[in-house]
Amino acid sequence: MKQRAFTLIELLVVIAIIAILAAILFPVFAQAKAAAKRAASLSNTKQEVLASLMYSNDFDDNFCAEGEPKPENNWGWQMTWQMETLPYIKNYGILMDPSDGHKDDGWSGPAFSYPGNGVFAGDCGTGGWGGWNMVGVIQSNRSWVNNYNSPRSASSIPLVADTIIFPARFKLSPQSWMYPQMQGVFSCWATTIMQSDGVDGGNSLPGQKPDMWSAPDPTYPGVIADGSGGPTPFAMTDGHAKSMKPIATVDVQKGIAAGNAGGCQQSGYLKMWDATRTQ
Repeated sequence: MKQRAFTLIELLVVIAIIAILAAILFPVFAQAKAAAKRAASLSNTKQEVLASLMYSNDFDDNFCAEGEPKPENNWGWQMTWQMETLPYIKNYGILMDPSDGHKDDGWSGPAFSYPGNGVFAGDCGTGGWGGWNMVGVIQSNRSWVNNYNSPRSASSIPLVADTIIFPARFKLSPQSWMYPQMQGVFSCWATTIMQSDGVDGGNSLPGQKPDMWSAPDPTYPGVIADGSGGPTPFAMTDGHAKSMKPIATVDVQKGIAAGNAGGCQQSGYLKMWDATRTQ
């Protein structure tokens, strides 16, 4: 009985078919993996805001107010919002975004991927320069700020469902004194986004290029992880989390009209980062 084997041409055809299928399927698998990571990140931010709300319930309705980092307190990483709320989360892994490839850079304290909204803005009212105010949710405690060491009360935020408490950040501004040594959100120095502080370099939010005192550049994503131009997870102060493009969190048109991208609180540019706004 005559046996028949595969010819070289047949083998090459089979290999070519497998290669074509792999070229088609591998990008699909990569997209599915990225989508799974984004879903996990969204879940992480959801758990973090729920833990912060539980913290505020136990501390007279106040969100965490971090200790000011100083040499005598080991640069304060033990007093960050992450460590304050960790007993409610009970899972350190939630503080690390699965898409964040940065490792602990050797600075003081553990590594985190999610900063708090601790944005500062200038008081540029009709009476002239009134100094800096913390308009975010998580107080970063800088002694040169008007409301220094005053934690944000949960009940004092008018638009809780439209106010950011946690985004994802995978980098620092190139203007930061920590760049490029620190790329993720590591240690007490970078656990909140402040924008006016040297940690963030003054252009940490979307559109703030070249800085927050100039007209905004809508093409600049800021230091928020933007998922390669796509949506990124944000946790809102009322306890829900959703994904959206970082540029949607600010009001570019108000920044253009005011001539600055969030330097003055009165410009309205800060939008979802301003916990004091009423509309």
